[in-house]
Amino acid sequence: MGLADRMIRLLWAVGGEDVASRVLRAHWRLLPSDDPLGRALRSRLVEALRAELPGHDAQIREAVLVDELTLLGPGREKPSRAAVLGIVRALPRS
Repeated sequence: MGLADRMIRLLWAVGGEDVASRVLRAHWRLLPSDDPLGRALRSRLVEALRAELPGHDAQIREAVLVDELTLLGPGREKPSRAAVLGIVRALPRS
């Protein structure tokens, strides 16, 4: 799954089509070369999503977790409990 598909899925999961298209149009930028997995872009989009949808922090965190787990790739085994906890701790908090 490509970066654009991941970001659309993340935004759509929380805000639906209208919010996803509005946030993407306003905040999509080229990735910094040191961020090939798009975490910096995701952070910008998450902040915009929080501004658009205050009070949806749990949904946003869940969507970010799903995206982060996507980065592990389909060929890998399920992540360990410690790996998942590490991902959850790294998620943006409100």
